[in-house]
Amino acid sequence: MSGPDGPGVPDAPSVPGVPGASQAPSVSGVSGVPGAPQAPSVSGVPGVPAVPALPAQGYATLPFEALRERPGIGAAAPDSTPGGWHLPWDRLGGAEAARVRGRLLAGEYEFHTSGTGGEPVRRCVLTGEQLRADAAHGARLLAPYAPEAVVSFVPTRHVYGASATLMLPALTGLPVWFWPAFDGPPPPVTARRIAVVAIPWTFRILARYPRWTASFEHIVFLHGSAELPPEAQRFRDDARTALVELLGSTETGAVAHRSGWEPDGPWTLLDDVTFAAPGVGAEGPLAVAGPRLAALPDGGRPAHHEMDDLVRRLGDRLFLRRGRRAHLIRANGIRHDLGAIAARLRAALPGADVACVRAADRAEGEAYDVLVAGGGPLTAEGVRAAARGLGAEPRRVRLVDRIPRGPLGKPLAPPPEPSA
Repeated sequence: MSGPDGPGVPDAPSVPGVPGASQAPSVSGVSGVPGAPQAPSVSGVPGVPAVPALPAQGYATLPFEALRERPGIGAAAPDSTPGGWHLPWDRLGGAEAARVRGRLLAGEYEFHTSGTGGEPVRRCVLTGEQLRADAAHGARLLAPYAPEAVVSFVPTRHVYGASATLMLPALTGLPVWFWPAFDGPPPPVTARRIAVVAIPWTFRILARYPRWTASFEHIVFLHGSAELPPEAQRFRDDARTALVELLGSTETGAVAHRSGWEPDGPWTLLDDVTFAAPGVGAEGPLAVAGPRLAALPDGGRPAHHEMDDLVRRLGDRLFLRRGRRAHLIRANGIRHDLGAIAARLRAALPGADVACVRAADRAEGEAYDVLVAGGGPLTAEGVRAAARGLGAEPRRVRLVDRIPRGPLGKPLAPPPEPSA
């Protein structure tokens, strides 16, 4: 973590096993895009040579001197994304890139989280060095796949995005494009092997651009721990793709990983994380300890943090994840994960957006409602029958025009029901 004189910022930080971590890697085709104009400098950092902007299809090449302002990090980033952007880290020399990294590492960043079960917003503070350490884990996990560029769908307002969208490319020297969900076309990436920083909505977006995804020699997805949507199936069956998943939270950063498309496979703790609970062989909330835990509101550092994930611990480093406690309900003595039900309903209702939300029911105790938008001519009873076939009948089915979602795809407050 931080040394006695503040965060340590080496001239060229080394990430073992990460191509280009200590020098700017060459990316096939990027530095010589045919017809690329000699645009004004986008650096602005004293001593950093001018970096001409690439021609962008709606993707602005950002100045390196003002990354705290745009794209911004944590609570300082805008609530809504104005558009796509690009940072050509591969076009900076080693010493120049280290200077820019130093500006990112020398500070603290505030993030906001609603915590477990939708509690009031809480303030979390992470240092630049903690974000660097978090990003280094992602870089090591991606290194065997030798990506030459990064395409991210995760805003830097969130810890996952600050780490994987901003810090990871800064560490590795890989060029990065931020693709703002449905708001624009694919970025003009000419590298042959890419890493995609993904959330569940990523796969639905990419399904609209099969020729773009088919143009790459290899794609490795770095995905959060949410349920994979049905659109991910086409990538699972493609030998040119790989999946690496990270489990974490705002308060902890990334804590565990797994590779492969098996939805029920075990997770392994990252090497700087230890179990605080549950015990070996037991099932309970995952509690972890480690040097990357966010500071408490009073500035103190917690000894451990209990996450919203229910797990069964298998050994010193391994566990099975049962789901998020806020998304688990028990119906007729059986525990169900609302995220899994929503994913299966989306697969059964092509073209529909589906969300399952916990609901209070005086008679049943634990219950849930289903929200469905789009998907052609549907009836509430037809959706109910599909859900019943999954073993957990909803309390209510609502057909709505759209389901509001946050930037990571999480359903927001359901739209109000029409007056009777």
